[in-house]
Amino acid sequence: MRPEEVFTRVGKLPHLSLNQGCMFYDFIKANQLHKGLVLGFGNGVSTAYLAGAIQDIDSGTLTAIDLISARNYEPNIHWILESAGLSHFVQIHYEARSINWQLMKLLEANQYESYDFCYLNTAHSWYDTGLAFCVAERLLKPDGWVIFDNLHYTFRDSIHREKLWVKRMPEEEQLSPQVERVFELLVETNPHFGSFRRIGRFGFAQKRYPVWSREKRAQNDEDIVISRALERARVDPEYREELLQSPSEAMSDLTGFPCQQFNHLNFVDSDSFAPISSNISEPGKTIIYLERPSWENTLTESVLQKILED
Repeated sequence: MRPEEVFTRVGKLPHLSLNQGCMFYDFIKANQLHKGLVLGFGNGVSTAYLAGAIQDIDSGTLTAIDLISARNYEPNIHWILESAGLSHFVQIHYEARSINWQLMKLLEANQYESYDFCYLNTAHSWYDTGLAFCVAERLLKPDGWVIFDNLHYTFRDSIHREKLWVKRMPEEEQLSPQVERVFELLVETNPHFGSFRRIGRFGFAQKRYPVWSREKRAQNDEDIVISRALERARVDPEYREELLQSPSEAMSDLTGFPCQQFNHLNFVDSDSFAPISSNISEPGKTIIYLERPSWENTLTESVLQKILED
């Protein structure tokens, strides 16, 4: 659906003009972006323009997330999308406190690198926008785009400036364009992104290559199961002894994987309460140091006396 038709159906509503809707339409069609995230949809006008473009490339969906308070907008996103005939392109999610909670659920659902673009227009703070970008980076496909709205927004100049929660902010936070800080400090310095563009209040950036694929994330799998083993060994004396005496069997019992997968590991007792970096022995085994067990974490009177004497 052309942006002019979306405009005809929903009328002139904040906070996106027809010209900006045309820019979004061109952006989706030129880059053939089929699957998108909308983080902060307000009354749904921007979502309608994006959904109209997706309709015209014949396939695709939007996942739109905002706070539950957005239900009370007049008109709200449901009315906007129904008026434009675009409801079936959009899955709508509401969150009680932050859109980042729903983003966490997408990671839990293993949606790494599965979205073509992310339109980010939520909260306008360093805290919320910064975390949202860090999660969105994991959700974007290689060559996917992130779009920031309201780069120059400040709380001092916003419609919320007289609200108590804004007045309680430090003056620097009220005056600073926090979305732009995210774009400058987290996006433009990110080696995984390029093709930076600033068009009016919008900032665009494109992800260069795979970063969070299953293959790359699998590089941490062994460290994760070692961490679980060390955690158990701090509270379970029998398992700790098994790790020290028969490490491959102990790791196999914990994970269900074959013993051979852990033949290169060797666990060594240490007197440290804190983690110690692992190293490689001459035979090529990885030496993992066990922290002191929890049952030894309390200083006895005799040990305390010895420390004082020294």
